Amino acid sequence: MVWFNCITALRSSLDVLLRALLGIGALLLIGTIVAPKRWGRFFGLALAFPVALLTYGVIGIGVARVIGVGQFYSVPFGAEHIQDWHVVVSLAVWTCIWGPLIMWLLGRRRATSKV
Repeated sequence: MVWFNCITALRSSLDVLLRALLGIGALLLIGTIVAPKRWGRFFGLALAFPVALLTYGVIGIGVARVIGVGQFYSVPFGAEHIQDWHVVVSLAVWTCIWGPLIMWLLGRRRATSKV
């Protein structure tokens, strides 16, 4: 019964963290869309981190389920044997992928809205 309580508490705290992450992402997305150009770029770059964290989590869980190794598979670094630096470097890679992509999308949106 103690294990069930620990698992339930862990799942509820993960639900709270996921909701907080989605809420922060939504606020940053709204700020990116509504704000003037300079602040929109700032919010867009800040939006890259929550999106990267969600990407890292979703892909890590998805890959682990597909290949059948544990509950999480660190992509692109770490595999199933994760250390702290694997998480940091993987999040940095995903952030560096999403940052320019978001900035490119913002540039396209701003360019099409002027016409």
